[in-house]
Amino acid sequence: MKATMRQSVDGVTQIVEREGAYGRAAGARVRFYWCDALIWYMRAIAWLWVAKGLFNWGLVLGAFTRFGDFALLPRPLQGSIVFFAAVDPLAAVGLWLAAPWGGVLWLLCASIETVSPALGVRGAASGMLGVAVNTALVAIYFLLTWRAGQERL
Repeated sequence: MKATMRQSVDGVTQIVEREGAYGRAAGARVRFYWCDALIWYMRAIAWLWVAKGLFNWGLVLGAFTRFGDFALLPRPLQGSIVFFAAVDPLAAVGLWLAAPWGGVLWLLCASIETVSPALGVRGAASGMLGVAVNTALVAIYFLLTWRAGQERL
């Protein structure tokens, strides 16, 4: 049996019990919780960000020769790739743990990657497709966070 701590508007804190998915009788309805959806979304994004970080490390180490030699890339693009190779795995760990700093670090990475094509083509590793994907992922994250916050009231 799972328990959730909830605080009402007047400041009273209560522990509310909710049944787990396996403790239900056959045919019983399973309740959908936005907090659980947010955690699973953060963990799915964590896997994506681990893959992104490993891809950036592959670019730095020369594992992907089809993208060219890393040393010959423009300096702003090299800096961007190294930054994301270092920070993306950290954001992924924070997202997997559902820690507040993980969400903040991920939002920082996504916003920098979204804004970088506007600052110049030489500093952007992802094109307009990357901007659109990052914008959609952040919008879904904010929606789930808002709904999870409303669920607590």
